[in-house]
Amino acid sequence: MTSNFDARKRSTQEAAREMDSLQRDRFELLSAYIDGEVTAQERYQVQEWLATDPNMQRLHARLLRLRQETQRLPGPPREQSSQELVQEVFHRIDRRRTQRTVIWGGAAIAALFVSALSGVLPGSRSLIPQLAQTPKQEEAAESMIIVSRPLIEIPKAAVVPSDDSVEQPSVGQDTYNNRLN
Repeated sequence: MTSNFDARKRSTQEAAREMDSLQRDRFELLSAYIDGEVTAQERYQVQEWLATDPNMQRLHARLLRLRQETQRLPGPPREQSSQELVQEVFHRIDRRRTQRTVIWGGAAIAALFVSALSGVLPGSRSLIPQLAQTPKQEEAAESMIIVSRPLIEIPKAAVVPSDDSVEQPSVGQDTYNNRLN
């Protein structure tokens, strides 16, 4: 039973292919007829189809409308010579270079303007740039630290003799010990 089904399926597919092929051939012949590219025998065949087959009449009308619509479409622009095309390409390249130069130049001018403006803002001392200078003698003397005398007096710590070194006090040591007490 399966083989019978497969045989019918194959015959149906083959019939559809043949029908598609026949319709494709008819479509191509009708299109050639509209374009005026058929022989006398093919013209007679197409005229007979148009007289008897309503599907062919509809297809013919659709192809004629399609041909009219495509003729109404704007055509390509006039063809340029290769020299004109090359000149136009280089003109566009030059224009892009000019645009880039203007953009970078504008950015540089803006940066200069901002830097000049930052010098004018309040808090800056002068509009004239200044170089580093050595301080004057009076300013230098005030800012220097004198090493010979300390900034803050440091008190001296009391020295306590250790038990090992206890000796008989002498006259000088008595006065020293009295100062400690």
